[in-house]
Amino acid sequence: MTIIRCFILQRIYNLSDPRLEEEIADRRSFQIFLDLTSADSIPDETTICRYRELFARLGLDKELFKLYNEQLKAAGLIIGKGKLVDATIKQAQAKPSSKRDKDAQFTRKRGKSYYGYKGHIASDADTNVILNVEFTPANVHDSAVFDDLITGEEKAIFADKGYANKKRKSELRNRGVFCGILDKGYRNHPLSAKQKKRNKKLSTIRNAVERPFAFMKHVLGDDRCSYYDQDRNRFECVLSAIVYNMRCAITQCA
Repeated sequence: MTIIRCFILQRIYNLSDPRLEEEIADRRSFQIFLDLTSADSIPDETTICRYRELFARLGLDKELFKLYNEQLKAAGLIIGKGKLVDATIKQAQAKPSSKRDKDAQFTRKRGKSYYGYKGHIASDADTNVILNVEFTPANVHDSAVFDDLITGEEKAIFADKGYANKKRKSELRNRGVFCGILDKGYRNHPLSAKQKKRNKKLSTIRNAVERPFAFMKHVLGDDRCSYYDQDRNRFECVLSAIVYNMRCAITQCA
């Protein structure tokens, strides 16, 4: 449990392993959070690093996320009837020319090229709690991860036009799911006035999915990867999602 709390502190304060070790040794508040006394040994940076690699390799970050969300659900903080789906680009720590990160890939967005990964999430439309997380190289299209983010129990799903797909929309409606995926215009088939009006209305709901990403990037400093492989960077992304959900729990229970 102590090492898991170390990871939580590290994500909240955006600390490197050496800095985390220093802060634990220096701050009594950190020691209290970790349930350490003055007689206990403090986790050093090597121990923290080794446990991270172990957790990442075994996928225990996803298990931690699942277990914490079960607690939130038991507390009534997960409604789950409506989901907001979206993805964000996370820039790689390594430069492409260095070839240090063999998992990162290129993608383009609004005419600009990015090298790194994508964090994909589905959040609760009622409480903003993140319900599912996936992490892929940046060249994986957002839409390709859609099915991994839904459970089939949703009553409504909202997403931007990047997820627009006639077959997908038809399948959702046939299952009785409200399809809040924005309509997409195509060459020689621009959006009608009715579709534009629908998109504008749905966007007021869908835009709430930007809040978790904004928190991770601007509060947790999570706009750039810290490591040189997909597993550890996924671990960091999932821990950020857990910290965000902790914030949701605190604000909604206050």
